[in-house]
Parts: sequence; structure tokens; C-alpha cells
Amino acid sequence: MTEAVIVDIIRTPSGKGKPGGALSGVHPAALLAQTLTALVERNGLDTAQVDDVIAGCVGQIGDQSLNIARTALLAAGFPESVPGTTVDRQCGSSQQAAHFAAQGVIAGAYDIVIACGVESMSRVPIGSSRAGRNPVEPLAERYPEGLANQGIGAELIAARWKLDREALDAYSARSHQRAAAAANRGWPVRRCSASAARTASHATQCRRAVITGRPPSSMV
Repeated sequence: MTEAVIVDIIRTPSGKGKPGGALSGVHPAALLAQTLTALVERNGLDTAQVDDVIAGCVGQIGDQSLNIARTALLAAGFPESVPGTTVDRQCGSSQQAAHFAAQGVIAGAYDIVIACGVESMSRVPIGSSRAGRNPVEPLAERYPEGLANQGIGAELIAARWKLDREALDAYSARSHQRAAAAANRGWPVRRCSASAARTASHATQCRRAVITGRPPSSMV
């Protein structure tokens, strides 16, 4: 089985997620493009070798519509031959992008793939993609009381699997401990500079950009 390897992880600073925030003037595709550019420069990557760019994005409307992954990679100067796709698994969208990227490598479909995500909540506020409509209307008969929000959903999951607060806090703490241990081993999450992010224009948040795949000798 082919092994999927995370070669690098980069993120921009985060803004307030509100109009007038420090990054609110940056187009989200430009923000993601900056992250992709930093990823390429830091790893000496030949962008023509990238098999795909997979981006997670929930608010796929307005500035983030029409496949922002493709827009961003072209804005970053990637060849037109490099494809891109945008996925929405709500709050887990960029994590899902990383999963799809790793699965593609393991399946043998990809050699080098970039998984990333972007969300400019100052330019595309939460709920914007509803566009004033009810996208879950066809579910009314199955769920007459409506769908539970994330907070209620979390409580239902905890009750069903008997997960108490102490166990969940310990799980969270262990995650931070592992992240700290990884940083001590030389695996810090490297950030693009805040000044560079503002120069790219101004947006709220561009989450990780990750290369997954077996690294060429030049990237080991």
C-alpha cells in the first residue's frame, strides 16, 4: 500500500471574521493563493507536478463561489493543467480535503496533492450560502421538529456514547500535548507573515495548506 506523507503545513494569521477586520479587505481566493505560494516557495515545489488542489470551504457563494480552489491556484501562478476542486463538509471541510488527498495518494491516483481550506467570514458571513432560502425543506417530513444545531448534536453524541466532560477534556488536552510534542520534534505549523497577508489585500481566515504524498528526494 502506498504511504501518504504530510510534507508541510502552513497557515495565515486569523482575523476577526467581521467587516472592518484586519484582513477583511483581502479577497479569499487571494488569501488562499498567498498560502499556496508560500507552500511552493518553502518546499521548492514544481507546481506542474501537483496532481490536484482540494480546498474546503463552507460558504461557497459570492467571493467564494465558482470553485475557489481553482481560482486560488491560478491566482498563485500554478499551470492551467493543475486541477482544483472545492468540498463542503461544513466545519470539517478542510479536514475532509486532507482526508480526500491522503486517500487519493493511498489509492495511487495522486503523487503530490495539496489539501487546503479558506473561509472569509467577514466577506461571506455564516449562513450566506442559504441565500435567504431553506435548503433543507425536503427534510421537513422526516424531521418535523427541525434539525438539531451543532451544540445540541454534541450533547446527543455525548449522551449516546456516554462521554463525560472529564473524558472529553482529557482527550482535548492530549491533542494539545501531541501538537506540542510534534513542535518539539521540529514540526511546527509555519505561518505566512501578517504583513504579507495584508499585502495580499486584507480576508478573515485561510486555514491550512498541506502537501500530502510521498516526497520527492528534493523535498525530504
